[in-house]
Amino acid sequence: MVRFSEHFNLGKSQGELDFVDIRLDIDNRLYICPYAIQIREDEWSEACGDHIRSYFNEILDQLRNGNAERAQHLLSHLHEPNETFFGQSSGRPSGRGVGEYKALDLVNALLNSRAFETGLLADVSDAELFIPGVGPDTISDLVTNVIRGLLADYTLAECRLHEIPTSPTTSLGPSWNVVRRDWEAKTYQLPVFEGRPVLLVPWFSVRRRLSLNSQEFYNHYMISYLQSEYLDAGRALVETLKNGRQRVTKKSVKERHPFIKDDMAAFVRDHPEILERYKDLKGASGPLDIEDIEPNFDENALAQVLIDRLREIPTGGDSADTYHSLMVGICTFLFAPDLIAPVKEFEQHNGRKRIDIKFTNASNDGFFGHSLASAQLRARNILIECKNYTKELRNPELDQLAGRFGHQRGFLGFLLCRNMDDRERIIASCRDTAADGRGFMIVFEDRDVAQMLQWVMEGRRSEIDRYLHRRLDEITD
Repeated sequence: MVRFSEHFNLGKSQGELDFVDIRLDIDNRLYICPYAIQIREDEWSEACGDHIRSYFNEILDQLRNGNAERAQHLLSHLHEPNETFFGQSSGRPSGRGVGEYKALDLVNALLNSRAFETGLLADVSDAELFIPGVGPDTISDLVTNVIRGLLADYTLAECRLHEIPTSPTTSLGPSWNVVRRDWEAKTYQLPVFEGRPVLLVPWFSVRRRLSLNSQEFYNHYMISYLQSEYLDAGRALVETLKNGRQRVTKKSVKERHPFIKDDMAAFVRDHPEILERYKDLKGASGPLDIEDIEPNFDENALAQVLIDRLREIPTGGDSADTYHSLMVGICTFLFAPDLIAPVKEFEQHNGRKRIDIKFTNASNDGFFGHSLASAQLRARNILIECKNYTKELRNPELDQLAGRFGHQRGFLGFLLCRNMDDRERIIASCRDTAADGRGFMIVFEDRDVAQMLQWVMEGRRSEIDRYLHRRLDEITD
């Protein structure tokens, strides 16, 4: 078994990484899920959602305008996306994709579907529900092709974060251009495994199966609804038991309403609220747990390992990079999926200023959700400075972080240090900065980080959110 992190000697486990730590020797049984992407509001997911909608709307527009040839052209550029190492193949990855030979079949399936005919089909996420012959592999492969350029940009950023070597490649398929509304060939800068380029995928964008699944919707929503409807009507499929109780079995409903995607489209046309309820529940389920990606993952053990690693790092400039790298992993482990897409040494103002770590705030609730919605904080990003100092923290270090805040990024940051020599003075300085309207800085020393990791070990992750609120209150009251 060869994992990406092992091959490139990252020294990190899945819990410390923003991307799926794929196995490179086989296909990973995961899908890039368009619905999981499109319901999120972070910058990366919104960009991907724009690409997906642009591509699918272009196909539908061409079909509505009678230009099936153009639609076939757009579909025929969907090459086999083996570079993510996702799929269902056994042995070496060998994605099927759409390709030229299936493009015409897909065009005909779309044109002849009741969902397209009635205008119900408006999103690629719905295609697996309503279009015959379209399954999760096709949807995932289609999405991979459409967002290939964004995945390449993400992969390069992760490689820079973890100092992974990359090489230019032109061997992958084209990228979708939302401005030209067409495909374009590009050169990508990617890591390479045994001569093959690799695309990394954020783990919050993947599922074990697509969020919207036709069999699931048919069995648990459409059939259940019809079962209740027949029972309420009191005729046709109703059976009366010996005790006088009446029932309608799912088996009898399925015999009358077999699994036919056109019939599901007709059902949703008549009962759109059932599909909306299904989508709401699937959206509320959230991203996969790390255990779903790495079955043997033990977060308690990782928390202890991270505490031990932190204690072992010497203070001082010689170990600054080691401390910096460890804190990227610890923050990812503690705060994901609220904080995503870490960037190390993020440049501002044409390189005149740098931030040690920038995370994107993708939270909808809790401390980070509040920080994003707050009129004062507006924390689209969480900015982090790392100080592996033996000397005392003074105002220049605090002012350095405050100087990185702004309307585009927000006004919340963390300063990570080994210890606070004079905690009261430092907290007072942070309070002054907040009172002056220059931003909100929370300082964490080793014992604070260790305490949050300890709560993970004790199965008390919710304590972290409450702790963050208390630390913010400390500099604002």
